[in-house]
Amino acid sequence: MRMLSARTGDKLRAISEVARKGRRVKDLRRLMNHPDLWMQAYLNIQGNKGALTRGTNTTTMDGYSPERAANLVELIREGRYKPNPVRRVNIPTKVAGKMRPLGIPSADDKQVQEVVRMILERIYEPLFKDSSHGFRPSRSCHTALQPMQKGWTGVKWFIDIDIKGYFNNINHEILMGLLKKKIEDNQFLALIRDMLKAGYVEDWQFHKTLSGTPQGGIVSPILANIYLHELDEFMERKRQEFNEGKMRKRGKEWDQVRRWLILKRVQFKALQEDNDPEKLAMQAEIVQDIRELSKQQKSLPASNPLDPDYRRLFYVRYADDFLIGIIGNKQEATQVFNEVQNFLNTTLKLEISEEKSGIHHAKEGTSFLGYVVKNLSNEKLLKVHRKETKVVATQRTVRDRLSLRVPDHKMSEFCQRKGYGNYHALQPSHRPFWLQMDDEEILLGYNAEMRGIANYYALASHAKSSLHKLMFIAESSFLATLADKHNSSISKTLSKLRQGRDLWVTTRTKEGKPKKYRLFNLRNWTPRTPKEDVDVLPNTAHIRLGRTSLDQRLNANICEFCEKEGGYFEVHHVKKLKDVQGKEGWKQIMIARQRKTIVLCNECHDLLHAGKLSNRQKKF
Repeated sequence: MRMLSARTGDKLRAISEVARKGRRVKDLRRLMNHPDLWMQAYLNIQGNKGALTRGTNTTTMDGYSPERAANLVELIREGRYKPNPVRRVNIPTKVAGKMRPLGIPSADDKQVQEVVRMILERIYEPLFKDSSHGFRPSRSCHTALQPMQKGWTGVKWFIDIDIKGYFNNINHEILMGLLKKKIEDNQFLALIRDMLKAGYVEDWQFHKTLSGTPQGGIVSPILANIYLHELDEFMERKRQEFNEGKMRKRGKEWDQVRRWLILKRVQFKALQEDNDPEKLAMQAEIVQDIRELSKQQKSLPASNPLDPDYRRLFYVRYADDFLIGIIGNKQEATQVFNEVQNFLNTTLKLEISEEKSGIHHAKEGTSFLGYVVKNLSNEKLLKVHRKETKVVATQRTVRDRLSLRVPDHKMSEFCQRKGYGNYHALQPSHRPFWLQMDDEEILLGYNAEMRGIANYYALASHAKSSLHKLMFIAESSFLATLADKHNSSISKTLSKLRQGRDLWVTTRTKEGKPKKYRLFNLRNWTPRTPKEDVDVLPNTAHIRLGRTSLDQRLNANICEFCEKEGGYFEVHHVKKLKDVQGKEGWKQIMIARQRKTIVLCNECHDLLHAGKLSNRQKKF
């Protein structure tokens, strides 16, 4: 964290060390007095999409100042801070026609929640299990799926459990009890309880929150992870109890053929050492026997797939979505299902959805994180160079290997949601809401969507062929949108943009130089190779290091418009830089520096919102 002082950084590291040793953490409320912690929290959230979205009051991130944060610190220190109810709105889900509630806290409450989240993360990150991947640093859906590809070989059963309305049904008393196991600070715990009990306003009516954490709240994801950390620990214990045997027993027929092969190879070696020409015919017979036995051996299972003395349990979780894999019989899988359901019902007071939960054979597969997860029998023979004997031999690959597939219904849903057209009939349509955009903005918008879904399904087997149909409709929709915008036809637009095998849009920069943008296509896309640790993060060094950071600009205590030094300063925010159009001085400053924020003295900020800032003379 770039903004934290050495003193604050040392305290946070000490918190992690205390938690790692199993002791309860103290003095967290006093840690919240550090101003640099609040500045870091502001920097973490000021660029979020909802920074200028109001909660139940008029406060947003616009107009932020260090004094505003200092006031929050004082209110919390005196015990007078009370979180505002969140404003609840219903937003559409990926399933057509369905809605889900989203809570929108006020700006001050967002900053308080971010400070609390940063502290909780220091406490619990050393404690969370490797099986947990949702809402954690350096973790993602890909880091949950990659270990499954490599380690879940031979799984026979999938246990799929869906929790009913997880975020809305978290029991507050159980959650506070779990927090008390690791935190010995009543004021800090009381602050979290106040956040949980703040309530929400929907259709101008206040509602109490007796359970759950509001979706949309900054602190909600880590609280949800803390709650299900109990399930992670339960599954770790269950795995240790369930696992049995080091390896499967060899198949009887395969082992018998193996012994015959050993005998024949010994006989052949003995004949090789004897130079008697009369025994050459016997060598040929033995070679033929070895070939037939080797072919027979490769057709037999090397081990007993139903060995009752070999069992394995696998488990992975992303937020409230988790999957269990079983190497064993269905009776054992059913027993595990019942034990997990009982733990959720009794210990965590959570109900499961009967219609969405069940046990699936690995050959049939199941859905997890938007992928189809199933076992495929795809045995191959590979040539192996044995270094010790310098012999080239053939070796079978693993027979039942876990495969990730792209579900066709997800492609259809994505196509419909984005307005590309009719997926099954291959009928593209234009996007009327995009017609007011520039050609390059339309192309970049399509590129972001197409590249985004391609990168998400990069781990799937045969990803390019599975995505080809969707990409064809997306490309056709792009052409239809440009054709409608310019009152042209798709064929004319295609011939105009095509250069070789790609589609390009050419624009002019301010200097009059041509700039070209290429439409995304699968031919030029390379699926990312799975890595051992985490997904590849985008390189943002040119952004982070290319200009002065916001915290440095705030600490400079200079108005970036009138250049007044000293006094009270606030940060003005805009949602999109392209919306800043005009010849006013403050707009020209933001455009020239490519920033969505500008630090102003309070006089300039008041004049800006009154529409009179352009009348104020700059200080030279």
